[in-house]
Amino acid sequence: MELLAAFSYESLPPINAVLNSISAILLVTGVLLIKAGKKEAHKRAMIGALISSALFLTSYLIYHYTARHTTFPTEYPVARIVYLSILIPHVILAVVNLPFIIMLVVAAFRGNFEKHKKLARFTFPSWLFVSVTGVIIYLMIYQWFPPSTDSKASSSDPSEKVQALSGSTRVGDIVYESTLHEIKAQAGQDQVEVSFQISNRGNEPVKVTQMDSGCACLAVEISENPISAGGTATITGVFDTSKMRGSTEKKITVSTEGQKHPVFLKTRIHVDPLYDVIESMTTWSVGSKPEPKIVKFNVKRSKPIHVLGAESMRKEVACEVLEVEKGREYHLKLTPDSTAETLLGFVRIETDCEIEQLARPLAYFSIQ
Repeated sequence: MELLAAFSYESLPPINAVLNSISAILLVTGVLLIKAGKKEAHKRAMIGALISSALFLTSYLIYHYTARHTTFPTEYPVARIVYLSILIPHVILAVVNLPFIIMLVVAAFRGNFEKHKKLARFTFPSWLFVSVTGVIIYLMIYQWFPPSTDSKASSSDPSEKVQALSGSTRVGDIVYESTLHEIKAQAGQDQVEVSFQISNRGNEPVKVTQMDSGCACLAVEISENPISAGGTATITGVFDTSKMRGSTEKKITVSTEGQKHPVFLKTRIHVDPLYDVIESMTTWSVGSKPEPKIVKFNVKRSKPIHVLGAESMRKEVACEVLEVEKGREYHLKLTPDSTAETLLGFVRIETDCEIEQLARPLAYFSIQ
């Protein structure tokens, strides 16, 4: 019963994306298996694709007929055109595919493999297109182009009106004191913690039904749930910053009972670099003169970092370390034997940086 109580329809879109991803992987795997003559393995892969697609369809219908319909935010006009150009054929083919997939499966189980092969010639690419674009559609509308708080207010019911209250944001009876925090982290710092204050201005308790975060969030929790009438709570997120570079924006998606649109609690994390690697990608044109090129390693912090060595992972490109200023600046001299053919590789730089995950940066090179 506790699982049912905690269930939120807002959790279905990422589940749908995962199911579409599984379908796409199994479809490609199935085709490769049949081309290799592995009929039984092909059969199992395609049954798996059928099951994952059926689960997706069930989840999709539950979400859109029980929860809500989605619209792409109007504040991204170019992306919206791209989104609709993907969505329209996705929906059409999803409807058209269903009877053909059924016929495809029936023909296979009846042993009518000639008919099965004929149907598969156009059903497979269409089915694969629907699965792949299903993932792209999810990413575009839920991850890459989230609606702004103002746009959510204009598309929601009057009872769910979003208001800005001197730096805070109100959704119904719930007030978020801030929906954006900026944090500075040290390079190599394992994690940062951020807290958002949330209060209930209504006369009834309000339950938070969803608190989702990205893969960089180690944990997210709320101090009180449901939030009592007139009460306050703190939503705390702990983000993994061990591999972050530069500036990164992370978000926690929050939904409450009766709320149609989620609120995004954003955290901008700024990490000052210890060093710069310039150029991070060194390129020669095919057929050009195989002349040496320089990659610069510049230390940004006050404490020195020494380059102990650098190794090219491709024997076709030689690497030599040149010390310009000890502990502050080094040059890596890259020289290809030839530029007659395309090539892609990297140089592993060994330093005495005390932060293990930052001690061996990479510099990439290519001939193209």
